[in-house]
This record gives sequence, C-alpha cells and structure tokens, in this order.
Amino acid sequence: MRIQLALFASLTQYLPETENGNRLSAHAQLVDLPDGMTVGQVIDRLGLPDEPRIVFVNNRHAPDEYVLDEGERLAVFPPVAGG
Repeated sequence: MRIQLALFASLTQYLPETENGNRLSAHAQLVDLPDGMTVGQVIDRLGLPDEPRIVFVNNRHAPDEYVLDEGERLAVFPPVAGG
C-alpha cells in the first residue's frame, strides 16, 4: 500500500530516502508499505525515538494500534513546549 508520510521538526531526519521522486514537501513523501501495517509498526520501522509524540491519520488523532489503509496520511510530530 502507498501512504503519505509526514514527519515534522526534529523528526524529518527519519524520512526514508526517496528513490523515485516521491517527496511531497520538505517534511512529507509517499511511501510504500506492506498491507495491514499499524501506526506503531511504521514508527518502529522508521526508527523514531521512543519518546512522547503526537500522531494523526487523516488529520485525526490515532493510536499506535491503528491499521493504515491505502492512500491515508500519517503525520507525526515531536513533543512541543512553549512559554
């Protein structure tokens, strides 16, 4: 299956290398994954740090157990702080 993967801020360094121009922007690209992968499996596969993060699928909060479908958009943000 192919999904849109967007990683933000310090996580952009974990975007996989593109071989055939699948980059959508500086922080997003199309990626091919095996059918039935969960959000947590994608995060593990990318080697993202084990820290709190904010995860959205199709602009809605999603747990690690969410099973992704063809064409969905997975966005991952690192923890944010401000003052």
